[in-house]
Amino acid sequence: MSEAKVRIPNPQQPDTPRVRRVAGTPNQIGRRLGEMIGARLEKTIESYITEGPARFGSVDWAKLATGAQPWLDDLPTRFVDEIEGIAEGSGVPLQRIAEWSFVESCASYGCSSVLINHQGATWIARNNDLWAPDVWGYATIRDIQCGSRIPTLLFGMEGEPFSATGVNKERLWLHCHFLSTSDRPTGGKPVQDFFVWLTDALETCMRLSDIERRLSMIQRTAAMLLFAVDGCNGERAVYECGCASHHRLADPNPWIAGTNHRRGAASVEPSSQSRFNALNRSAERIPHGQESIAQDLICLLADPEVEQRGEFSGTVYSVVACPQSGKIHFTFGGFPAATQGRWTTLGWPWNTGS
Repeated sequence: MSEAKVRIPNPQQPDTPRVRRVAGTPNQIGRRLGEMIGARLEKTIESYITEGPARFGSVDWAKLATGAQPWLDDLPTRFVDEIEGIAEGSGVPLQRIAEWSFVESCASYGCSSVLINHQGATWIARNNDLWAPDVWGYATIRDIQCGSRIPTLLFGMEGEPFSATGVNKERLWLHCHFLSTSDRPTGGKPVQDFFVWLTDALETCMRLSDIERRLSMIQRTAAMLLFAVDGCNGERAVYECGCASHHRLADPNPWIAGTNHRRGAASVEPSSQSRFNALNRSAERIPHGQESIAQDLICLLADPEVEQRGEFSGTVYSVVACPQSGKIHFTFGGFPAATQGRWTTLGWPWNTGS
């Protein structure tokens, strides 16, 4: 394994300020989150926009100003209600909160992940690579009262309504990576941003068969590499998803790795290929029969050829988890996250008998 510096997960629960648990209707959840965050939310939004898309020159400011509200209006009502609640609770204008999520359409991402079988269970190791590292490293548990929606645990920014990484009470794990778009949405079907798609899926799906139906029924505005694990039976899958298409990758090994390119692509960004190669080398060396799997996976994410350590962007959070056992290790702050993050064990948020 890598000789990278790694901190062993703390067996205690993380500090309360980094974990938010909220319950109620979507509006009540949003209002409570807004009250918890208050004026910090405006600082978070400013950092996220200026240290990422604005720094890299990818913001169309006119589109951001005029497009955020129509984008919000087109969201499922459940998310509109929560975002309105966040605005009410925090005092931050609704337009500004909409811009926070809408600016995602101006960005691209670089991430690294492995799904690995260990003693009959599937483990996940995931680095999320972005910018503004100081605003990341939070976990939000939503016990939502809205029809038959499923409670979720999402990882990301403080109070963020959407996420690219999460698990639900039914032990369904989902996370995704950015991919270059190979197709466009076709007419006649709903279309969602991939982070909206994923968050909505966690609240409405239980099995991988549900995910595959959803991939067919609801299209995406951009392509994604989707990782899915059913913690009830250990089934796992990685899907290469265009805007309208999706393909389940072959899974012949004890592990399956992914970064930010399609298998067999004619042209691959060098960083994505090098991270992919390093993931596979490290996964091959993991002693699958031993009990140190969590630590081994943390070392894998901390490998200097996997973790991204740029001056302005890099690995902003890392997570190692096994939905079947309910074990979750997460970095509550620190940058780059895999080596310098505050690795902590987060207990399963829901009673196993409920």
